[in-house]
Amino acid sequence: MSTSLATFSFAQLAAGLLLLGAMVALVLQPGRLAPSAATPWLDRHTDAIDAIPDQSLGLAIALAAGLGLHCELMIIRLHASYFQLFAYFKNVSLLSCFLGLGIGYARGGRRPLATPLVLPALAIQIAFLWILRRSPVADALQNPIAEQLTLGMARATAMLSVVATFAFLLVIFAYNALCFVPLGQLAARLMARRPSLIAYGWNLAGSLAGIGVFTVLSFAWTPPVVWITIGAGALVLFLRHELRTLLPSVVALGVLVLLLARPARLNETDIYSPYQILTLTERRSGTPELKTSNAYYQRILDLRETRVGRSQELRRWADYYGLPYHFKPRPDRVLVVGSGTGNDVAAALRNGAAHVDAVEIDPAILELGRRLHPEMPYQHDAVHATVNDARAYLKTTDQRYDLIVYGLLDSHTLLSGTSGGIRLDSYVYTVEAFREARARLRPGGIISCTFSILAHSLGRKMYGMLTQAFDGRPPRVYEVGYDGGFTFLAGDSLPPAPANLPASLHDVTDGYTVMAERFHVDLSTDDWPFFYMRARTYPQSYALMIGLLLVVSLVTVRRLVAGTGGGFSAPCFFLGAGFMLVETKAITELALVYGSTWMVTSAVIAAILLLAFLANLVVMRVRMPPPALTYGLLAAALLAGLGLTLVGVSGLGLWGGRLLMTGVLTLPLFFSGFAFSTELQRSGSVAVALSSNLLGAMLGGFLEYNAMYFGFRSLYLFALGVYGLAYLTSWRGLTVRTT
Repeated sequence: MSTSLATFSFAQLAAGLLLLGAMVALVLQPGRLAPSAATPWLDRHTDAIDAIPDQSLGLAIALAAGLGLHCELMIIRLHASYFQLFAYFKNVSLLSCFLGLGIGYARGGRRPLATPLVLPALAIQIAFLWILRRSPVADALQNPIAEQLTLGMARATAMLSVVATFAFLLVIFAYNALCFVPLGQLAARLMARRPSLIAYGWNLAGSLAGIGVFTVLSFAWTPPVVWITIGAGALVLFLRHELRTLLPSVVALGVLVLLLARPARLNETDIYSPYQILTLTERRSGTPELKTSNAYYQRILDLRETRVGRSQELRRWADYYGLPYHFKPRPDRVLVVGSGTGNDVAAALRNGAAHVDAVEIDPAILELGRRLHPEMPYQHDAVHATVNDARAYLKTTDQRYDLIVYGLLDSHTLLSGTSGGIRLDSYVYTVEAFREARARLRPGGIISCTFSILAHSLGRKMYGMLTQAFDGRPPRVYEVGYDGGFTFLAGDSLPPAPANLPASLHDVTDGYTVMAERFHVDLSTDDWPFFYMRARTYPQSYALMIGLLLVVSLVTVRRLVAGTGGGFSAPCFFLGAGFMLVETKAITELALVYGSTWMVTSAVIAAILLLAFLANLVVMRVRMPPPALTYGLLAAALLAGLGLTLVGVSGLGLWGGRLLMTGVLTLPLFFSGFAFSTELQRSGSVAVALSSNLLGAMLGGFLEYNAMYFGFRSLYLFALGVYGLAYLTSWRGLTVRTT
């Protein structure tokens, strides 16, 4: 990027951030969500919402809750789709939504409702991000985290880039929170007209419907225009009473449809898979290129001998894909995990593989390979393609392989929009994962794992994990000259290097042997799966961001909640923090059991909401037990989950282990929901309980980052601590009213 272009781009970014920041400041200064000129027609809108008849109130509560969750999932996916930065700070999007909804619930009794401003406010944010994504400054908005490398891109190091990136995150966090305040306020105002537990039950039912709708939309590969239109349709049901109330949303929707429906460039096509945004670029060379979440992923290559010809570049690439077959010629069975568009599968067929199992988690990438790959590997009779998570397939298959080939997997960008923003880490690249792959090898079988090494620490970790997985037998390492790749070959009886190995493949094993002796790294495990961190270093960059976000959150809460006549429930606050931590841990553990697919994550979130619904139903129909019993069972369930992660369930068989893990990991969420419904019944104010709970979930989201140093098991201990605080504050009855 040239200096003049960079200056122009940063000027664009600064102008946009100043505009959004000014809008945030204008709202916070007077403490109201709308200008005074809009008050009369917003008052009429509020009167119309208050006039909803009692017989329709339950459905209205469910619709408002479902709309809030739908918009939450939508904005999380959009953030991560437009900027990979949000894949490293995923909780920023989620916690921003929590902050806005929590403030909205606290303002439920305040007039006027600002529901008609939701879609216009979201439209401004989405349009800004859409335009910024296509500007040169997008390349500068990368990962400012000193402790972690990005995938395929250099870390932001220039001070201007770091400051711009943090400013970008802070402004989007604050502005997005304001977008969600009216949605929480709408739900709270409707819920205030019904008994607390009944209103909460309708809220949970609507949330279940909201995640169900968005899951279906994601499975159907629908683009953001569809997500926004569906959300606008639900919003219109609350705005249809007056044209002036409806008009801003109609205009905003029209602008977004016109903006998002047009292609960014004539030679590019965006595809929204269930996991991420895929950008297919057609080139004059005839070699299509695929990006995932705006980062380079793969070229779709034709490496047949007739195509390679005398091209040195294509010959070098063909040599890379053919490397494993010099050590395992004409294998009988090959497994390719992360098969992508089919380059590795085509290489297996060119080198005489009799049968190839191809595993790819993203169905859209697999479909692109079926349609566009010139060698048509997925159409070959010897190939069986499966849409699944790599770890889940290795755990469940009963096949044994002569060769297991790892494609260039990209585990940070996947699932960027799932589970309310839970970060997906590198569970494919852990010691336990490689041990599971080793168990699927036939005698004499080989694992071939290629990775783009951006720093020596990544190569050293891969070398160390494979060495440990194979009981001290180190792998052989080759620099392959394709996309900065290094191929690691590991096996129990790895044969010596053949004499006919192409000159473009450089054996660098000796260098890694020396590096292993001199260069310390912490190997990635299922408890600490941070492959892109060299060692367990407390994430100071995250701590800085969390501190800044806390300041923004406290200022926002103080300006918008004070004087609303609401209140604060300390037990509900700590219950929200604990729930967030346990939800994160449950999704992490169950993803390892069932696979990190969108279906699994959606099912886990739906199950969590269902457990909360059932707990609420129990509290409604059965006499409340003493809090000591509820919190005692909750603590016992957490300790059981912690113990299970230490001993494992491998001896119980596939489904026995799955059922036990599912039960033990979700049981704390039932007792947590039971405790919250009990507090809700005691407090009598659904607005106070839910606003405190959502703001507490923000604390849980911040605490979750501690796993980057202590490991994911530590989340059980953090959860025990905050649930202990919930019990103590419940016992002392710490619910206070604000004035």
